[in-house]
Amino acid sequence: MTSKHQREEVPPIGRMLRQCRRTAGLTQSQLAEAAGVSLPALRDLEQGRTATPRWGTVENLARVLGLGRRQRAELLRTWPEATGSWAGLGSGEYSRPHGSRSRPEVRIDVLGSLAASRFGRAVPLGSVRQRAVLGLLVLHHDTWMHRDALIAALWADEPPVSAVAGVLGYVNRLRDLLDPMRPGRDRDGLIASAGHAYRFSTERADLDLAVTVRWARQAESAAHDPARACELYEQALALWRQDPLADVDLLWQHPAVVALAGQRTDLVLRYAATAATAGSPSRALRALRELCAREPLHEQAHASLMLAMAAGGEQAAALGVFTALRRRLDVELGVRPSPVLADAHLRVLR
Repeated sequence: MTSKHQREEVPPIGRMLRQCRRTAGLTQSQLAEAAGVSLPALRDLEQGRTATPRWGTVENLARVLGLGRRQRAELLRTWPEATGSWAGLGSGEYSRPHGSRSRPEVRIDVLGSLAASRFGRAVPLGSVRQRAVLGLLVLHHDTWMHRDALIAALWADEPPVSAVAGVLGYVNRLRDLLDPMRPGRDRDGLIASAGHAYRFSTERADLDLAVTVRWARQAESAAHDPARACELYEQALALWRQDPLADVDLLWQHPAVVALAGQRTDLVLRYAATAATAGSPSRALRALRELCAREPLHEQAHASLMLAMAAGGEQAAALGVFTALRRRLDVELGVRPSPVLADAHLRVLR
């Protein structure tokens, strides 16, 4: 019989997989067979004898269990090799320079609704404009952002007389919430200031944005190993919960937010191309479908989706995607399909 002490030693990833399997009503044998994993390997993982499995194994299990994006992101956070300080394991060097010793007190999430925590406890971030200030500083992390740029984002062309005092108040309150032990002018503080500019430092915070950027760069560097690159792209995409700063309506058209959303699109397309190179284009189908739902007129995304569907035996459905997009382009933009989309259509027909 397993003792209470032994159960507590099971790594978080083992506990979560076991819980998801039971929720799905599957036995260990059924899950192992469906995921192409040996039964002993699955047992070792659930019971804590394998604490750091390959992400490909975890991805196969997640796919069979039908985990949604939020559950996959939570599962990823429990994966010791990837999460570093996100799960309280390892050195947490994903968003900080090499050699940093202490675990950051603060964590900020911007790949979805804006969220902050300090020592693992959620921090209420205040008003919409105060949240917008934090979001912008995080998106521009480790670079100086002038006060005038913040004022323009908060009030557009009609800033009130109190705008300067307002920005200063928002910054000071954020410091009190997230970094209360350091003076505002401290260059080593979480939100440092110099003249009329502010800078959010990643040396003292964990950012989901910094983590996903790091994995994306690693994926590019692993181009010689497409299977490994796919794993890294999947890790990067799993941290995206929604559109960036989805609950900060004040910033929904801000150039930094639009640019970050574009980086997500590019990430999915590079993932799809790598999956095709690896000989498993259908691996990127879910990400491509979600991308096309978000961007119904993006021709490159739909071309990639069509090719991945056709490679998986869904030729008729792929042609349906082309027909539907051709109609949308005609009705909404008055244009014909681009050469990229036309070429994908021809390849599907062949």
